[in-house]
Amino acid sequence: MWPWEHLAFGYVIYSLGVHLTWRRAPGGAEAVVVAIGTQAPDLIDKPLSWGLEVFPMGYAVGHSILFSLPLTAVAVWIARRYDRAGIGIALAVGYLSHLAGDVLSPFLSGGALSFDRLLWPLVSFPAYETDHGFVGRFSLYVGRYLHEATDPSNLPYVLAYLSVFFLVSTLWVIDGAPGVRQAIRTLRSVASDG
Repeated sequence: MWPWEHLAFGYVIYSLGVHLTWRRAPGGAEAVVVAIGTQAPDLIDKPLSWGLEVFPMGYAVGHSILFSLPLTAVAVWIARRYDRAGIGIALAVGYLSHLAGDVLSPFLSGGALSFDRLLWPLVSFPAYETDHGFVGRFSLYVGRYLHEATDPSNLPYVLAYLSVFFLVSTLWVIDGAPGVRQAIRTLRSVASDG
């Protein structure tokens, strides 16, 4: 899954959960934490693999349930101790939705249902066949994505893809666009410090 796909998937799960559980929309800080959580496994593993070559493949400690389950449990526990349960749950939902998305995405594309990506170090993947470095590997994947997205034969898939993002964006707007104020405040703070 692409970063924006992880974000959309995690936000929908969190938003629907908050609406069903607490009968309200997600708060701004919660939305920001969900967003961070949905990206965290890749922000851990991809640089360690693609750039620093600590791991042979971009699925390692950050994607491992042996790391992620204790991490998210501790985050929820700490947040509850400080009376900020929503923040801890937001991190857990964001992080764990990323892992669920990485398992479900290949399956929904016609592949087998496999949990191997989540079982590092019990299961490891062979190294990439070629070393492109961080920028090279990123460029390779983005190039493939753009090629597929601009192929006229894929137009029905692109339209379906865009309609899903329209629906997720609509949910976010209905929720009050949580996180926008926090982002603006942070940008102003950074700008005034610089």
